[in-house]
Amino acid sequence: MISTLAFLFPYSGLGKITLYPLNREFGEAWSSLPSYGDAKNGKPRRPPYAGLAAALSAVSGQPVVLMPHSYDPVDDEFAQPAVAVTTRPFDPWILFTAVSEWERCVRKGENANTLAPLLAAAEVEYPNLASYVRGAEDGTPHAPGWFYRVAAWNFAQRLARTSLPVPDGPRMRRIRWRMDTQGSLISWDDVTKRTTLKPKRTGYALHKLDFRVVTQPGEPLFALHVLPTFSRLATHWASTRTAFIEHGTNKNTLLRMPIGHTKNSDGEWVPYARNYAAEVLDACGMDFTAWPTNDDLAELRGQTRALVPGPLPHVLGKGVGTRFNKILADHINETFKRPKIIQVGFEPTPIELTRPTKGSIARADLDHALAATGSEAVRIIALYSDGTTRRRMTEALAPYTNTPDQPLDCSDHTDHRLTERLFVRFQRLPALDRADRVDWHDELAFLDQLEDGTLNGAWVETIWNPKPTKREREAGQHRHDHKRDLRRALYERDIVSQFLARQTTPEPDDVVETETDDEAETPKDYKAINALRDLMFRLGCVDDRLRHATHLADEPILVGIHLRQQRISNRRPGAADRTQMVEVLTALHTSRDPARPWHMESYDHSTHDWRPQAAAEAAFGRGAIGREGHARHEEGALLARQHIDSALKILPSDRPLIIFVDTEACRTIWPGLQNVHFGRGLLPGDDLRTPTRSVAVIAINTSYGEVPTPVENTASPRKSPKRPPKPQDRLYRRTTSTGLTSWYIAQASRTYEGFGQAGSIGGVYTRFTLPKDDWALQRKDWHSFTATQLAVPHAGGWDPEQLAALAAQLCHQSLAWDARTRHPFPLHVAGAMDRAHPEYRGPSIEPSVTTEAEETQHDV
Repeated sequence: MISTLAFLFPYSGLGKITLYPLNREFGEAWSSLPSYGDAKNGKPRRPPYAGLAAALSAVSGQPVVLMPHSYDPVDDEFAQPAVAVTTRPFDPWILFTAVSEWERCVRKGENANTLAPLLAAAEVEYPNLASYVRGAEDGTPHAPGWFYRVAAWNFAQRLARTSLPVPDGPRMRRIRWRMDTQGSLISWDDVTKRTTLKPKRTGYALHKLDFRVVTQPGEPLFALHVLPTFSRLATHWASTRTAFIEHGTNKNTLLRMPIGHTKNSDGEWVPYARNYAAEVLDACGMDFTAWPTNDDLAELRGQTRALVPGPLPHVLGKGVGTRFNKILADHINETFKRPKIIQVGFEPTPIELTRPTKGSIARADLDHALAATGSEAVRIIALYSDGTTRRRMTEALAPYTNTPDQPLDCSDHTDHRLTERLFVRFQRLPALDRADRVDWHDELAFLDQLEDGTLNGAWVETIWNPKPTKREREAGQHRHDHKRDLRRALYERDIVSQFLARQTTPEPDDVVETETDDEAETPKDYKAINALRDLMFRLGCVDDRLRHATHLADEPILVGIHLRQQRISNRRPGAADRTQMVEVLTALHTSRDPARPWHMESYDHSTHDWRPQAAAEAAFGRGAIGREGHARHEEGALLARQHIDSALKILPSDRPLIIFVDTEACRTIWPGLQNVHFGRGLLPGDDLRTPTRSVAVIAINTSYGEVPTPVENTASPRKSPKRPPKPQDRLYRRTTSTGLTSWYIAQASRTYEGFGQAGSIGGVYTRFTLPKDDWALQRKDWHSFTATQLAVPHAGGWDPEQLAALAAQLCHQSLAWDARTRHPFPLHVAGAMDRAHPEYRGPSIEPSVTTEAEETQHDV
């Protein structure tokens, strides 16, 4: 069995709360508040409830939530009765003064005071939290939105009362937790520190426990997921967004304060507390702590610590490791005995996951696999500037020649035949070395001569590195990343692309930390090999490894639906307030005939047709990444659902469908994916089911906060008394008391398994107990086990466990990767298309002038 860091707790253990019921009059008063810019010239916006809740947390030193009291999503949260919930009653004078001052700040000094009298007049209630739960007897428990945060607070408060015992050789080290005003637990007094000499740097990090209360399909009880993180601390204020501050009157609580930055009278950037927290504290007679200097942060002095704002270079790695997770899970089981909580676990099934084929496509199988592209001939256009990169490309292509032990020997500017279907052409492109922008339409004009009906794919050298070299930093140089512009220029020529990073030579005056023998680079150039495999994958090349790993007798079409909402990013007024829905649909056509390769298609929104993989990706990459008007909720969800259903209708109607969807992304579009309506609401493909055609839906959930984190394989013998045994390559399941089964695959990361002591050090030690001789390994990321949830809201006549096994096998046997992917192959392809788009999480191009009415007419 696989034990996890998720726990079911009985309703009797939820405890009581302190609740201030607020009537509609409070919502009306709130709606009359003016837009405000968060104190320091920010963009005016409608005040959210969270702004006042943050200010109340600052003065009370306790978590506060202010939200509508509703069981369902609301169109206008201010039109609904609201509640203010906290852990203990506010001091009446503090409450009135804090709310009055906050409103005065929002109104830019106007003392209207409309909110404080209404909040102060609310009669405080102390109900049992369990009284707000509905639907538990049916296995569909649900509660108001605020419930989930408050339940997590109560759990965190109880856990914080007992220190965490961490074995450290013959002695026991005890970690004391402090709860912050968002309900997380922080190891404030137990900081991990690491210093490097060349270059001279010091970094700090804290252990943080986040808690999330969620539902599981068919489970009558709520599940609490414990999410440990290794939170690295900033040594300067630049770009920081969150700070922890010791509360002046409540020493057991830390203020988690959102911060912004503004220029002072000397023109220097300084931090300030958002949501007017400093002004509210001052009005209540509480001196706000002075912001520490950069030197204070670097030396960890004072009462304030700031989190690193993003994935920046740091002397400490990320992650807490599997041993810490095991110690924490055991501690929680020991702490919560009355009432007893239930640790969530997965039971093994007899179904083992296999990977019959590894490595690149064999030369003997290549032409058969290339037939899946739908083209008679395929050309790889290798674009390079550096001779070393060209050599690496020729070595990666060598296995497809008659002399696989020698690099490919061919000249530039001519096609070189590798197999009956595959050609390669090398072209030196000096513009790749340009530090500024390039007119790629002009530079790539030579490709016009290659429009001869052959399917083209570009293998392109890139030299951009987000981390500049020491010489570039000293010279103040900034190198432009050509990948977005170049990829779009290639897409406009119907060419998919894959980039290969140039190998950099260490500079003589750059001193790097010595790697261990286990981390020494192997002779094979895996980066070049994998880049070539990815390019084949993008061209639509599919060999028989997926056929051999699955057993599909009825030749179903395997459909992947990938959705993601992205904010429009351009310089047009108001653009940042608009979003677009990224919709990528893929279809893997299976076949029983060994002579016919499985082939991949994707939906082209511009032509409203399913096209071969490479052509569809190029069409997708040429246009705007998303569709305006489509969204996750309300009318936008209806438009997205109708558009996707219309695309599914034009797939061959004589073939069964198995549809893979991402649970987290799709459940507001199709309510039947939600746990509260699981299998009983709308699902993709509902209109396609007939007495003679099966349509199954498999929901894939990979969310870190929703899928329980595996702790150990309790059925496996221990090779080390400290290291938790890893999950096996098999399908696991969990059946609830209502009879509903969900399936899981659990795994260790490839780093954990393949890099010796450096990869799995977190399985033997914790960050607190790592020996000093191994302290350099603190710089590594310490991986934990992960899991993917597979649920079947509609089996379409198939055995649900066999459908789950199919999804698991399509994760385990990847096409272009010798390890497991997070999503089954059709969904993985769709996500890869999204990530390759030039606008992915970047600047937007102007949207099409086609109206939604015109699109709807096309769909019909």
